[in-house]
Amino acid sequence: MDPTDLGPGTVTWLGGTGTVVLGAFLWLRKWLSKDAADRAMDTADIAVVRRLTELLDIERNARKEAEAKAEQLAKERNELVLTVGRLQGRVVALTGQLARTPQR
Repeated sequence: MDPTDLGPGTVTWLGGTGTVVLGAFLWLRKWLSKDAADRAMDTADIAVVRRLTELLDIERNARKEAEAKAEQLAKERNELVLTVGRLQGRVVALTGQLARTPQR
């Protein structure tokens, strides 16, 4: 018997085994790449949520600052209205004094 003779059907077994191994490798590659894509999507989703949260925090801070400015402006406006009212009262009082003062 020739030691290089592996017997009938050996090539068929080797070809079949190679086909099964290649098929398993391709399936595993596809499965792992799908998981990698899913992980990448999860990472992208997390990044989007983080960015949206950051933008929401920035918007909240801007709104708080705008509200503080609006409150300050309202306070200043109210103070100015009171000042104008006092000045109008003084003008009326001074006008009354001038009317009561004899003309020379």
